[in-house]
Amino acid sequence: MNSLVEDISAARKRITIEATAAEVEGEIQKSLNQVRSRSRLPGFRPGKAPMSLIEKRYRKDVETEVLDRLIPDYYADTIKTKGLNPLTAPILESKDYQSKGDLKIVCYVEVRPEVEGLVYEDLPITSISTEVNDEEVERQIKALAANKTTYIPVDRAIQVDDLIIADIKDVQDGKVYTDQYFKVGSESLSEDFSNALIGKNKSDVVEANTALPDYFPTREIAGKTVQLKVTIKDIKELSVPVVDDELAKDVGVENLEELRTKVKETLEKFNKDRAVKTQKAEIVKAMVDKYDFELPEIALQAELDSIVQQAKTQNSYKELSDDELRQRFKDDAVRSLKAKVILDTIGEKEEVTVSDEELQMRLKDIAYASSMTPEVLKQLYESMQDSLEVLRYTMYREKIVDIIFSKAKIVEGGQ
Repeated sequence: MNSLVEDISAARKRITIEATAAEVEGEIQKSLNQVRSRSRLPGFRPGKAPMSLIEKRYRKDVETEVLDRLIPDYYADTIKTKGLNPLTAPILESKDYQSKGDLKIVCYVEVRPEVEGLVYEDLPITSISTEVNDEEVERQIKALAANKTTYIPVDRAIQVDDLIIADIKDVQDGKVYTDQYFKVGSESLSEDFSNALIGKNKSDVVEANTALPDYFPTREIAGKTVQLKVTIKDIKELSVPVVDDELAKDVGVENLEELRTKVKETLEKFNKDRAVKTQKAEIVKAMVDKYDFELPEIALQAELDSIVQQAKTQNSYKELSDDELRQRFKDDAVRSLKAKVILDTIGEKEEVTVSDEELQMRLKDIAYASSMTPEVLKQLYESMQDSLEVLRYTMYREKIVDIIFSKAKIVEGGQ
């Protein structure tokens, strides 16, 4: 087999592959012999039918099968030996083959363009402060306390923000709704209804004519103007835990001082992780902005198609047509494909790979976060076309960006 690669442009190549009749026919004869060994034709012992009969019956199908196997193999070998990096599947221009003759195929393919002068060492990144002050720590601790609030019964008159448990009777149709919960002063109650309840006590009966909001908790009468008779069964107030050692113990540490230390460490880690994520995005953006090169058209359209399909799943874009979405996201597609070309070029130079073991570890992490078993998650990924390879490529890019980040230099000033 011989192959020739011609430049159509920097990002598109024409590939001509030629194989001699002897080479192709040798593969066809191997396949015909395999067919013969398995054949069971009337009048002949298994596997002993004359080759002339096998050829007559099976040659056309065998030729098709052999060419379907040889052509991708020849193409893959050409890509490897010529050092090409395809971004799209090849598009066949012509195939010339007559039975027992030579084979010639011509196709073109879009390849990863070269990025001239690409430098990814000592790239500047802005220093970002990750310090956590005492005010932030106290605010987070108060938020922890707020998450542990509960409603407790009280023996007093109703006040704003109390939680009321009551039986509600719709006087007009006689229906009674027992053990209904609602918060006095909330938006789910009309103002006049809340005012009628304030100051009342347990066991009191309150009568009110009111227009209830659409989101009143009792759905059967929500959004209606009704005459109600309300029997108050219980009154509860919101109890917020005191920020003290008991709160600390409740969240799993010895005392309040240790809680402050833990909260500060958590906030610092969060800030550092966010800073690194911002800095990595800054590096990639800077390289995309700096380097210009020809982008292959088919690959660019495929990138835009992918972005548009993702956008169509979001409510904010559902009213836009495909043409409007393509117009809105065409610049995003350019930047995304440029980033892919740049990062893949660096990944090849750095010999970055993602092993099956690393892929399995990531699946385990995702499964743990999703409360799924790794086996079930893997089956889910395998059920979606190319999902595992998409995940592998995501990990591949993460490794590349980590390498670039490790080689970068911090510059002071900025955030």
